[in-house]
Amino acid sequence: MRDLVLGKELREKGYMSFSSDTAVSMIEVAQKIGKIFRVPTMPLVQTLTPRQKENELKNTYSGNFGLDDFPFHTDLAHWYVPPRYLFLRCIVPGPDVATKLIDSRDICGDIDADIFSRSHFKPRKRLDKAANLLKVKQGEIFRWDSIFIEPANSNAEMLKLKIQDAISNAKYISLNLDRSGQCLLIDNWRILHGRSAVSKKSMGRRIERVYFDEVMI
Repeated sequence: MRDLVLGKELREKGYMSFSSDTAVSMIEVAQKIGKIFRVPTMPLVQTLTPRQKENELKNTYSGNFGLDDFPFHTDLAHWYVPPRYLFLRCIVPGPDVATKLIDSRDICGDIDADIFSRSHFKPRKRLDKAANLLKVKQGEIFRWDSIFIEPANSNAEMLKLKIQDAISNAKYISLNLDRSGQCLLIDNWRILHGRSAVSKKSMGRRIERVYFDEVMI
């Protein structure tokens, strides 16, 4: 019954939050939710910690924004098909750091569907020596990233401005993973997420992350 309730919440809201046993590993928790998707260039379970901008590469969010706010985005938006679900689990909470969520349905409402179909984006960096053209809205997928995908035509330049304006005016949900074992499962094809700035007292924050292509709840 609990899984049915959680599954309904995920379908209706595009995300769900729940607690897990801190004595159980991230792998064990994740395997009860879905089959973990392995990103070739990352560990199976990634550990997210606050990082100073000057110490990181520019192909990461920390290398672009450091301890400042992370803008709303889709994880791996530059992939032709991004992972469907993003799963976060708190190991060490950051007292004043929030994960922020925006439903893409609230962003798309006032943007003409025609501009989505005519707008093409490309990854900032070629993948496997190929530069696939991407659409922000494609079937069930809505993707956005102001850093790692770039407009490839004039329509996309216009769409980028419209999306950025919609995001700046949209209402968002702010959740604090403030307890060890607290979990957040996000539909990465629907919900954009960001992170608030990190203060000195939250420098010990540690979050574990995995991806799923599908879940079992």
